[in-house]
Amino acid sequence: MKTIAVDIDDTLNDFTATLRNTEFPADERYPLPDAVFKAYLERLRSGSEDASELLVNEFSFFRQRIHLQCYSLARARPDGVEFMRWLRGAGWRIVICSSRDLRRAAPRTRQWLDENEIPFDHLFMAGNKIVFCRAWGIPHLIDDDVFNIVHGPPYGVSVFYPVMDKHKSLPAGQARGFGSFEEVKRWIQE
Repeated sequence: MKTIAVDIDDTLNDFTATLRNTEFPADERYPLPDAVFKAYLERLRSGSEDASELLVNEFSFFRQRIHLQCYSLARARPDGVEFMRWLRGAGWRIVICSSRDLRRAAPRTRQWLDENEIPFDHLFMAGNKIVFCRAWGIPHLIDDDVFNIVHGPPYGVSVFYPVMDKHKSLPAGQARGFGSFEEVKRWIQE
């Protein structure tokens, strides 16, 4: 059986646009002073990494709460949904491989996939999707993460990525950027 791993955020949906454009009111869900709330939200929207050595801190708790909302609010890419349905019809085993913390987000993630009628066989959380794909014998990965785009091909994983601004500085490589999932459909049938 043919197997493919597919990311969710910014691949099957518009997560970053949702994060940047949604109004998140400072209310009782976030027990923070307004100035801290606004600073954390700006930091989150800019993509700044958490420099703390702690696994959990005030900012990481805030980030998780905002991300949980975005997981529900993000809109599915229509061509991505159609592609996933095509995969199912063509007999592919579909592995949703996300960097989301599924210990906290699995129910919301499954609900979003169901609501958008996106078929899948397995749902996994993976920090390093290249290692995950190699360990599970998955030859194809669709993902927007720069690390996976750069390191997948040298380790035998064909990576396809939706072209975004963050990909402009990528070195020429063997991964393929796409504007539409129709391109991926053609490539995986080659």
